[in-house]
Amino acid sequence: MSQGQTPVKPRVWGMLFVVGLFILLMIYGTILIASRDPFWFLSGFNELPDRLVVYHAGQQTEYVPGQPGFDLLAESLQDSLDQGIARQSGIGFSEATYQDAYQKYLTVEAFFDLPVKLHAWFNTGQTSKMLIPITGRHSELSVVLLGDKGDYRVHGPAMKNLQPLRDALAALGYQ
Repeated sequence: MSQGQTPVKPRVWGMLFVVGLFILLMIYGTILIASRDPFWFLSGFNELPDRLVVYHAGQQTEYVPGQPGFDLLAESLQDSLDQGIARQSGIGFSEATYQDAYQKYLTVEAFFDLPVKLHAWFNTGQTSKMLIPITGRHSELSVVLLGDKGDYRVHGPAMKNLQPLRDALAALGYQ
């Protein structure tokens, strides 16, 4: 080393910080691309449905704002969805399963005037309707089928907690 030069010290902590930040950005970016949602890490949901339909043993009951029971059902659905998504379910209904959900079992269908978004690490898309089986096939998975203007999509999310909705239905006399 010649006179007048100072030795160069590597900045290990700075380098580790930059590498760590790069790795975090790559993970975030990968999930962002897969989910198409920049806020995929959030779990909140604050939308209320505009209409709810409860199917129970072949009977269909529609709940709209101002009708007794609507506020209880809408707020309990919002509370359940607000608790977040546990995982992607991998479930899709066959035509026979849809018919059973509408005719044999207890099922809730929620409709939204404007598309809503459930935040998740996978793509849940924009949805204007949700189908939630409370009893019967796939009800133990707490799955919520999502759709928009057409059929319901497969691989709907499994919710962390549908108990608030189940409790509201029980309070309204659905068993």
